[in-house]
Amino acid sequence: MKHTLIIILTLVVTLGASAQRKWNYHLGFGGELKDGNVNTITIRNDGSVERNDSILAFDAGYGIVYGEKDHEVYDKSLAAHVKFDLWQYDRWSPFVSASYLNNKFKGFEYRYSALFGVKYRIYTTNRCDYSISAAYVQDYTDYGDYSTSLEQMVSRLSLRFKMRHKIADNLMIKHTTFWQPSLMRPMKSLADDYVISSVTTLSTKIAKHLSLDFIFDYEYHSLVPDGVKKQDIISSLSLRADF
Repeated sequence: MKHTLIIILTLVVTLGASAQRKWNYHLGFGGELKDGNVNTITIRNDGSVERNDSILAFDAGYGIVYGEKDHEVYDKSLAAHVKFDLWQYDRWSPFVSASYLNNKFKGFEYRYSALFGVKYRIYTTNRCDYSISAAYVQDYTDYGDYSTSLEQMVSRLSLRFKMRHKIADNLMIKHTTFWQPSLMRPMKSLADDYVISSVTTLSTKIAKHLSLDFIFDYEYHSLVPDGVKKQDIISSLSLRADF
């Protein structure tokens, strides 16, 4: 699965180089302050490529986090995602996406998710965009050396709220919240097996191609292996270049 995702990302970046007009590129560097399974400051690097089109929109990216002290690694993760939106500017639009995350400090070796669903745009203007979505998710988690009786393959319902609002000419706020209960035991999932995650980003443009992003990331898993915390909170500051 991991190798398939890497091949897809490589092909998309290659195609993007031949269609510069419709493709946008982002590259960011910064640091993270964490509270949860990792309590420290780490460095981060992320990048993405986007294609905005009224028929088919595309978004792919990666994120790398690394922390080391006295030759001992205390945090290391690699994330990647790819997403396709069909008719993204219409009131209703279907989408598919896949993501990969490797981070043994969060209680697993790696996690792969595949998702497909439909988005509904609540309100849209030149300065803002509000939407909700519902989707089916298939999660596969390799817990590695962690001893656990948790299922590796879990089907989930994903409900999402997303907003983007331009507060001023050089100031933008974005927010996304997911609630993902398990579909394996529908009557018990609301209380027993669910995931809540949210990302809030405040961006200010400081130059033509440079922006400063403050990001607040929250994640909660109701079921985790023994010895692993259910909640992770990340605050980060990143300098982003847009092309």
